[in-house]
Amino acid sequence: IRRIRNKIGGKLKMVLIAIAILIWSLFASSNVKKQFAKYSEVSSGSGLSAEDAGERILRHKDVYGVVFSRTSGVLTDAYSPKEGKIYLSESVYGSSSVAAIAVAAHECGHAIQDSENVWFYRVRQFLAPVAGFCSNAGVWLSAIGMLLMVIPPIGFLLMYLGIAVYGFAFLFYLIMVPVELDASKRAMKVIEELQLVSEENYGDCKKVLKAAGNTYVAALASSAITLLRLVSRVRSRR
Repeated sequence: IRRIRNKIGGKLKMVLIAIAILIWSLFASSNVKKQFAKYSEVSSGSGLSAEDAGERILRHKDVYGVVFSRTSGVLTDAYSPKEGKIYLSESVYGSSSVAAIAVAAHECGHAIQDSENVWFYRVRQFLAPVAGFCSNAGVWLSAIGMLLMVIPPIGFLLMYLGIAVYGFAFLFYLIMVPVELDASKRAMKVIEELQLVSEENYGDCKKVLKAAGNTYVAALASSAITLLRLVSRVRSRR
């Protein structure tokens, strides 16, 4: 009876943690949109558009050969090292708001990481092409392994393989957090150095960058709980 209680208690804890992380993820996603919308209405005070501010940052850090381009969508901003482009979304490109400057500076932070060959940025770029595939494949392999537990050797093999494959996705999320936080740190530092926003708006820039960073931490936590669930399935079958 005690063993059954412990097993039920362990599963209940896992479910509660998963629910808490889901709520956190939803809050983080909602908050970054809220902060971006709020500070998109606040002028940076410098008169510079997001791409102009970005070009100043890149020149200041001796990063050349990177151009800015407009892309559709909201918060779809990204740095593409293969193309040598920083894509700014429609709500950022051409805007001189605090939020736009913060976002552009963050993407410039990635370009600087690339230029300086920052090791954790390189690791993330190496894992990025397979992260999405491994995330889905790992879960499916584990699920198929559970269905084939009538043939234990095959079932366990697929479940262990699923954990190993998902481990690559987890590693991607794990390395993504320091990459994104470092890009935001670099962004905030250069914003202050070049006075790309008025001094009273420094705190507003930090709020936008912090809100964005929380979404990556939440994604890591969600990935961690998924990995723990896969491992717990194997342990319960054993």
